[in-house]
Amino acid sequence: MLTSRPTRNDSLKWEETEEGEIRIKIKRDNSWKIRFLSKLFYIPKNRKITLDEVGSEVWQLCNGRNSVGDMIEKLSVKYQLNRKEAEISLLQYLKTLGEKRFIGFVMRDEKGKTDPGVASGKKWTN
Repeated sequence: MLTSRPTRNDSLKWEETEEGEIRIKIKRDNSWKIRFLSKLFYIPKNRKITLDEVGSEVWQLCNGRNSVGDMIEKLSVKYQLNRKEAEISLLQYLKTLGEKRFIGFVMRDEKGKTDPGVASGKKWTN
């Protein structure tokens, strides 16, 4: 896990605010259930999620070039955390981002070849 390289889901749109925070824009699912419910309740077509300072830093590091181990090291130095604190917090946050399909993980096999698009144990698309 520490050698995997988190990468952002290319189908998500995001921007950096003037304050340096990351704002992720998510389109509403257009399944028949959502269309039906949107007639009964207001469900916006787009949703925006703004990440805090640390979340924005992690998002910027999820570029497919930094390994999880590299990210732990950078965060522990920048935020003056011991390595174990940074590791536990980062792994939980990456798990959450992966479950929401905001990021995937680029893994290397024994031969050094990459298998892009592996997220939360399965191939992902949005």
